[in-house]
Order: sequence, then structure tokens, then C-alpha cells
Amino acid sequence: MSKHFESDEAKKIVEYSIGFLGSSPHNTPSFYHIMSHIDLTLGVWYPEGGMRKVADSVYRLAMSYGAKFHFDEPVEKIEIEDKKATRVITNKNSYNADLVIVNADYAHAELDLIDKNYNTYSEQYWDKRVMAPSALVAYVGVDKKFDELAHHTLFLDKDWSKGFDTLFDPKKAAWPENPSYYVNVPSKTDSTAAPKGKDTLFILVPLAPGLKDTPEMREQFYNKIMDNLENTIGQNIREHIVVKKIFALTDFKERYNAYKGTALGLSHTMMQTALFRPSHKSKKVKNLYYTGHYTHPGIGVPMTLISSQIVAEEIIKQYK
Repeated sequence: MSKHFESDEAKKIVEYSIGFLGSSPHNTPSFYHIMSHIDLTLGVWYPEGGMRKVADSVYRLAMSYGAKFHFDEPVEKIEIEDKKATRVITNKNSYNADLVIVNADYAHAELDLIDKNYNTYSEQYWDKRVMAPSALVAYVGVDKKFDELAHHTLFLDKDWSKGFDTLFDPKKAAWPENPSYYVNVPSKTDSTAAPKGKDTLFILVPLAPGLKDTPEMREQFYNKIMDNLENTIGQNIREHIVVKKIFALTDFKERYNAYKGTALGLSHTMMQTALFRPSHKSKKVKNLYYTGHYTHPGIGVPMTLISSQIVAEEIIKQYK
């Protein structure tokens, strides 16, 4: 990076995008800097109506092909007989299965949903993986427009190395003192994201996975971030808040069964890239497949969609 940029600020801006791959720029393969090229040269696409519209589109497409969905029905067990997944048990029902595709948290599926004799990866395997960060996310609705903020705004920590140490070094993992953070204001681009004359703010602060998380800790940390944000832009945001929701480590665990509360899955280190990521197909169960952010190609909405495409093509090839 130093070969191309003299400014520390420019280096940080380019390197920070690596964080959205759940990695530190200090141990991420250099070819991932293609993400900076994509962001800064090709540009970023935004689905009108918010990121949920991507999921809605997949849902509608699946429905058009006759797929059936069962919501609010957590899976409790995948039954396996003779190395074949035969039934999916939920908190409400059970379903016979010709094949099973899991897009839940990979570690959760292996450690909690199937018998350990059929685990492709052990509990020790998962414990030794480099997990991507968790996060504190504040969803904030305000009763005015803040012209000082763009759709995407990064606030970067001066102590760059220490900030990444608190995220990726288990011995130094802690709620950071002066973290870098990201503010997204979708209402700058999307008129449907907030009522007229108002804004919605998405404030994301990366955190190390596995940290203790209490309501008191997250509220104190949230106010620290808001102090910094308000001082930086010279505006009082909190007095204009009409709705606020904070989502952090415990929520990732409880809502998504996320291993150690990670928000993103496996970090993209050299030994957790491409073929070194967990397999799309179980090595012990003939008809059990995995898709999502733990598998190849990795983290991010586009890459998880590609992961699903890879699995679909493999299944079609096998059962054709």
C-alpha cells in the first residue's frame, strides 16, 4: 500500500474496505484489495427499498417456481440415518427430506443440529478459526436531515494498529476506546428509507467476537460513539432521535445462532480463503449441503448469493 500512497488517510480509506471482509489489512491476502478497486472505480449498487429487497427478490423468485416457506419455525435437529439426512425437525413440525441445504450459521448447524458423529468439523476446529468481527449496530431515526453526513461516511481511528488488535488478537480483545466506525444514511439516496424531511442512520462499530455484552455496556459504548459523531459533525443528533434500536453481540447469537456472536462468519485470512473455507458439501452425510458466508467465496451479500449458486449447480449436476 505504501508503494502507491503517501498519505496515511488515503491508506486507511483504501484498507478499511478490507474490514467488510471481516479481516485485518495486516493479514489479508493482497488480492483482496480488488475490493477497493470495485468500491472506488466500479461503484456500489444500492437496491431501492433497502438491502432487504435483495432477500425479498429471492423469495419472490423462489415462490414463482413453487417453493414453500415456513417462517418463525427454528430448526432444532437434522436427523441422519445411514449417512443420509432424512428429516428436519423444527419447534413446530418435522419434514422428510431428500436432501438438505443449510444456510444457517455453519458452526451452529454442525455443533447443535446434527449428531457429532457426522460433523465434518469438530468443536476444536471452530474454536481455532479466525472469526470475523461482531459489531454494535445502532438503527436510528431522526426528525430532520443532517447535511453533514453522506450516504456512506467513515470515521477512522488515529491508532490504526491498536484498533485492529482489539478486533483480531484474542489476547487484546476488548470494547475499543476510540474505534473506527461507519455511518450509513440510506435516506440520502432512497426516499423510501425515511419520511420526508427526516433521515435514517445506520451506525456500525466493529467489535471482537466473543466479548461480554450487557445492556449497560452497549448503552455506554453507544453514547461514546455518539459523542464522537456529534463533535465531529458539529450537530446534536440525539435530541432529534424519534426511534432507536441497538443490536450487538448477544443479538447476533440469539437471532442468528452466530458463533461467538460474529456478524460476518469466517475472516478472509490466507488459510481461510477459497478452498480452505468450509466445504459446501458435508464430508460425512451424502445429501447435506452448506451455503452462506462461511463457505467459498465468502463474506458479503454478493458472495453469499454466489455461494448459493455454486451449491445449486453442484446439486443439479449430481441429481441430473
